[in-house]
Amino acid sequence: MFGKGYAQHFLRASDRKLDSLYRVLVEEPESVQKQQEFLDCFPDNFEEFQKTYGYNPRSSKKSSMYAVGEEHVYKGLAQLGKLPDTLYYTKLINLSIGGRWRADAVSALQETVRKKALKKPCLLFSLLSRYSQEKIYSFWYFYFNSLYPLEGGIPATFLQMKSDYPKIYQELLRGFKDSDGQAVCDEIL
Repeated sequence: MFGKGYAQHFLRASDRKLDSLYRVLVEEPESVQKQQEFLDCFPDNFEEFQKTYGYNPRSSKKSSMYAVGEEHVYKGLAQLGKLPDTLYYTKLINLSIGGRWRADAVSALQETVRKKALKKPCLLFSLLSRYSQEKIYSFWYFYFNSLYPLEGGIPATFLQMKSDYPKIYQELLRGFKDSDGQAVCDEIL
């Protein structure tokens, strides 16, 4: 979290607003309005997430919000429990599409997506059914992408969804096969 001083001058206007909304949210975590405002300002997709919180290995540069990325995810995004589930889970899906594991705020995002997916798998699969096959695969690729294979493999909760959502489950299997334990630390996107 940035103070109002020197560091704020180096942030993009959208980043200043996001950090400001985060600080207000931390002060009023139960406010539906504050949660909604933070979610609305939070990046909409993985590319924007990377621009806001990421590290670019090609240029060896961190984004201006790199230092607060994990905090914004764990204490901000992951705590938005007062919002409609459909809205919140759609945001998580959109943030995941196109994602690849990184040892920074991306790993915090991935952990949040994994935890939330296990809490409401029926909703997740239902929402994913609205996306193209390519985007469903991309979601699962990010979900499973890691340095080491996921302990226990595919969660049993997802196995139960196979008969109701066979096409989504097929992409889950493909994403698992292609990405589980396949990430590398110096991967260039």
